[in-house]
Amino acid sequence: SSGINAEWPLRPGGALSSTQNSGNHQSRNTDPNTYLKLGLLGGLGLAVTAKCKEKAIEETSESIEPADGEVDEEKPKKKKKKGFQERKVMEYENRIREFSTPDKIFRYFATVRVDFENVKKEIFMTPKDFMRSITPGELQPSHLGLDMYRDIPATKSLQHIDDNVDGEQTFLSKLAQHGLISFQDYIFLLTLLSTPKHDCEIAFKMFDLYGDGCVSYQEFLDTRSVLESRSSMGKRHKDNVYSGNTINKDGHSALTNYFFGKDTNKKLTLDDFVVFMDGMKEDVFRMEFNKYDPVDGKITEQDFAHLLLLHATLSNQAKSKFVRRVKKFYKNEEESQGITFEQFMTFNHFLDHLDDVEILVSVYFSAGMKFNKASLKQVAHVVADVELDPHIVDVVFTIFDDNGDELLSNREFISVLKERAHRGLEKPSDTGFVRLITALGACVASYVRGEET
Repeated sequence: SSGINAEWPLRPGGALSSTQNSGNHQSRNTDPNTYLKLGLLGGLGLAVTAKCKEKAIEETSESIEPADGEVDEEKPKKKKKKGFQERKVMEYENRIREFSTPDKIFRYFATVRVDFENVKKEIFMTPKDFMRSITPGELQPSHLGLDMYRDIPATKSLQHIDDNVDGEQTFLSKLAQHGLISFQDYIFLLTLLSTPKHDCEIAFKMFDLYGDGCVSYQEFLDTRSVLESRSSMGKRHKDNVYSGNTINKDGHSALTNYFFGKDTNKKLTLDDFVVFMDGMKEDVFRMEFNKYDPVDGKITEQDFAHLLLLHATLSNQAKSKFVRRVKKFYKNEEESQGITFEQFMTFNHFLDHLDDVEILVSVYFSAGMKFNKASLKQVAHVVADVELDPHIVDVVFTIFDDNGDELLSNREFISVLKERAHRGLEKPSDTGFVRLITALGACVASYVRGEET
């Protein structure tokens, strides 16, 4: 060490002086052991440092090791933030879901094209494609998009359905065992999702000519036409001859095979129809719930707020305000109880009767009565015959109660829940430009009439 210091005299700041450097230049060249000494010392220093770090890590791990009887719980991992490009693609796909025609939505999210012999190729969806098409924020596979499909021969179409939702035997995966989801199936499934269960039952009974609780294939087609003509998606659709996406045609339909068999000679009972509706909706709700990675079967209150606001036509700033309020209130573990799937399903069953709920809520406000937590529970019991969990009621009031007086206002509360119940499928199909031009035209006409008078 002394020899090295003699060969490498340093300035007070640690750098070699120019005079010392020049004076010792020959000395360094004449001592070949200098570099060997430096290398040995550097290696020794690194080894000592590594050993110290290793010992510190061992001591730390021992100090945080759980005591006897304690459970070492892992902290939940933070979700990976989406990059700029991924966010832009997500925004683009959300606009397709919101504003495009059903034909374009189907062509964008469908991933399978089946080649039938001597017939034009047809486009189909798998269960996962259907789920992706109705869920904002779910990205389409990067190698697939508008008019981009996997080509499959007709003989192998059923064998290629290997993407059951969440790996479980769901109603949609059972439907896929009878064939892929065609365009007319897609429109009807959307209609069922956005139509209250009671309305579907009435339409079914209306075409039950014999009153025996069963309908034939032709009667079912009439029922389907009535329901689709009442839904926003059915009204927005225009038959596309180019893509072959038309509603009124005898094509390959998984729903037809599922309900009536390949020869369409079976009959569909009302009970089977209701079971299918309930099962399909539960599949969709389960997929939405699992998207937030439930822990011990529960999602957070903040996740529940995100689910309620998922289809709301509110600005991102307004949605963030609602979510921040929930996050602030339930930031402590003592306050946060979580939301189970059963609680989530019960609340969605309540939303299925929202038209009747809106009437009762308007009666409350017309009579000058306060709509508080007890009122919400009473309305749910009377209209939907469900008992809302008190914690769910507390979270709903936390979301929509702006001034903290534990009372709800009619307008925002009902409008947001309506969009949740209809899954955004009843939104207007234009981006607002047409409505802006219409409003400007009305203003100009009003101004001209005023000048004339």
